[in-house]
Formats: sequence, structure tokens, C-alpha cells
Amino acid sequence: MMWAVALAALAITLAWLARVNSAMQSVPEEISKLSPRRWTRKELRDTYERLKQNPVDFAKLLPPRLGRRYVVVGGSGLVGGDIVLQLLQRGEAPESIRIIDFVPLNRRDMLEAAAGCDFVKADISSRASVEAAFFRPWPASVAKQPLTVFHTAAIVRPQERSLLLYHRLSPVNRDGARNVLEVAKAAGADVFIATSSASVSILPPKFWIWPWQSTPEDYVQVASEKDFDVPLRPRHLFFSNYAFSKAEAERAVCAANQDGFRTGAIRPGNPIYGQKTDSVLGMVLRMGSIVSWIPHIIQNFVYSRNVALAHLQFEAALAQTDKPMPHCAGRTFNVTDPGPPIALADSYVAAQELSVTPVRVTYQRPIVLFLIAHVIEAWCLLLARLPFLTKLGLHEPSGPIHMLQPSVFSVSIHTVVDDSQARKSVTDGGFGYTPGCTTMEGMCEQIREWNQEQQELGWRSADGPAGKVAKAALTAKGVAA
Repeated sequence: MMWAVALAALAITLAWLARVNSAMQSVPEEISKLSPRRWTRKELRDTYERLKQNPVDFAKLLPPRLGRRYVVVGGSGLVGGDIVLQLLQRGEAPESIRIIDFVPLNRRDMLEAAAGCDFVKADISSRASVEAAFFRPWPASVAKQPLTVFHTAAIVRPQERSLLLYHRLSPVNRDGARNVLEVAKAAGADVFIATSSASVSILPPKFWIWPWQSTPEDYVQVASEKDFDVPLRPRHLFFSNYAFSKAEAERAVCAANQDGFRTGAIRPGNPIYGQKTDSVLGMVLRMGSIVSWIPHIIQNFVYSRNVALAHLQFEAALAQTDKPMPHCAGRTFNVTDPGPPIALADSYVAAQELSVTPVRVTYQRPIVLFLIAHVIEAWCLLLARLPFLTKLGLHEPSGPIHMLQPSVFSVSIHTVVDDSQARKSVTDGGFGYTPGCTTMEGMCEQIREWNQEQQELGWRSADGPAGKVAKAALTAKGVAA
């Protein structure tokens, strides 16, 4: 009798888990209508070849040179680095740009282009470190120019949601942002723009559905700025600690807006791609082999260069200090690529079709990884509650496996990013956001640059392993780097 009860319970549990798995693999009709077709290999190759001959021209969309000083906090990173490059591209003097970061310049595209910019290593969680970086003397040629500060630095740990682990983010993402904000004002800045995240508005979905439900609650969401106009919701209603820390920071930034110190925030949405270090396309390219449970998930993506462009367009609106305070001041704005959202599978196809390095994607049932994610999270929290265990040689998993926690599933949902407010004119309350390229164009451009780098690295030794892999891939695909 006991065996029969146990078997029945097991059968019910397995049936329920299968139902949850099916729900996690669903593409509701309202989202499929917004993205009804997938990228074809032909249009990817055609776009790639077109961009190889005529790369995307962001220069035509850059606001005019403003002749200001610039501090870019996090200027060695994905968005910050692109802001620096676009400032230089539009003609700002290198000596008028100061990069503040915890790590030195390591982006290949910046090593030469940004060599003339001032670089200061700083820890933004330390008020003294921030003050030393900001109050370092400027060259006499630019010392009297007005000052704009772009704050793009953050620790990105989307996998953690427990209050026990909030201290891993808050000293930089929340307290560091406040340090930079306050010191920037003291240093005479009159424009301050921070990089936030469209994930701030995302609510954690409820994957553990009832048997009669076909999709999880909140499995399809529209990311907008409506949450900004109501009190900050409790931390547990954010998808992760990261999103909550960004929400706290942007509230502080926008609340500081006043005459003589105009502020605002940009929410890129979502996710950001553009460099081999990014966690989307860049991760697929550099790892070469990934496991995915979300090829069907449809989201808006945003190219890092579109995000940088948005920062400069926002600055142009705020920097008109001879005019009344614009309605966009003290606000946060979503920005994303133009066009319909794409499925994650589209980015995989782009990488497999165009990259000169092999790309392999293995698909796994969501429920299997979701259960494993809970085990990993439980282990990490056990170590956080009982830190003496680490002295016994027990540690959290390292590498990509550490990312496999429930919060990552909470942001891996069907998400439409609404950037209509940013696209409005300054008169109508926006800042005239005009992106430079579509997601397909942006991803093809990123893969083209990846291929060029691999060619340079791999073919220095024609008989080396990298050279052979790249050459074989090029021959098979007929794609020139």
C-alpha cells in the first residue's frame, strides 16, 4: 500500500513538473504577434556583407561637439567605453575626457583611440578615492569648461536575490553611485547622467503554476518607466538584488536634479550586447559552447553603441543651461534597439552562421536547470549563513555555473521594452532618442569585429591551432573576416 501511494505521489509530481516545463517553454500569442518571424541565414549573411562594405555610421546621429569636460565613471567598460569613443568621434579633445575605473583600459578598440584621455584608477565605494579622482587637476586648456559626468560603473550579479548577499552589490551600485553623485556636484558638474537598467521594472514571474495554468504569471511583461512614478517597491518584488540596487541608485540620481545640477538616468533594455565581454552575444562567441533553455524567449535587445548614443543625446538636452529646465531632467528613460523584439535563438543563429570560430548551442529542458538552480542557490545561502564552512574548504561554485540561480530565470522571460518616452522631443518631455542601428545590424557588426580580432590573433601563426580553426571556419562558411 505504501509503495502504491509513493508511486502515485511520484507520478503526480513528475506530471506537474512536466506541466511547469511546458509552461516555461511557451510563447504566448500576444508576444509571438510582436515577433512573428525568425532571422534567416540569408538575410544575416546579406546584412553582414553590407556592413562589411559600409559599417554603421553613428557619427551622423551624434549631437554636435559641446566643448565641455567629461568624467566617465566606468569608462573602461561596455557602455562607458562606447561613450568615450563617441565623444572622441564627435571631436571632443582627449584632454577634456577623464576615465575613472577600477580596472585599466583593456578594450582593444580603446587602447589607441583613447590613449590621450586621462585615466584614474578609483574605487567608487570609497568616498576618498572618488574625491581624489574628481579633484585631480585638469589641463589648463580645458580647466574652465563646464563639466558633464556619465556614471556607468556597476557590479552585475543578476543571479542573487537574497538580502544576505546584498552587501556584494550595494557598496558599489548604491553607495558608490551616491559617492560619485555628491562628489560630482561638489566638483562643479552641472550635468550628471547615470546608467540604470530596464530590468528595474521587471517583476519576478511565478513559475510554479497550478495545473490549469498554461503560462506562468508575469511571464510576458512590458518594461516601461511607470514604476518610477510610484514609491519604490519592496526589494523582494525585484527580480534580483542587482535590479534593486540600480533602482535605489537612479532614485538618488534623479532626486538630486535642480537648477545648476541637471540629472537623469538611462535604462538600457534589455540585455546589452556589443563587446566580447557582454553576457549575451559576446558570451556565446568567446565560450564557443553554451547550454540554453531559452531559445524561444523573445526580448528587445540593445546595442551598447545605441546606449552610448542615448547618453549623449540626453546630455545635449540637459546641457542647454541657458534655457529653462527641460521636462526630461530628473527622469529615467528606457532605450532599446529599433524594430520588433527578437528570440534568443536569433542571436544563436547569427553567431553560428557568421562567426569564424565554432559556436555550439546545446538545448536543455528549462525545468531541469530550474531545479538545479534552486540547489545552487540553497548551497550559496548555506555558506552565507554558516561562513565557517568556507574555512573547511567548502565554496560556492565558480564560473558560469554560479550564474545558474533562480533570479536568472526571472529575468529570462518574454520582455518588450517601451522606449517611447525617450523618443519624444525635448518639448514633449523626452530627449529625442534616435538609435543608430537595428539589432540584426548591431549583432552583425559585433560578429564582424570579433572575426577581425580572431583573424589577427589566429593567423599570426598560420599553422597554430587558432589559425587552423579560423581558416577552416572561413572556408566552410565563405565569410571573410
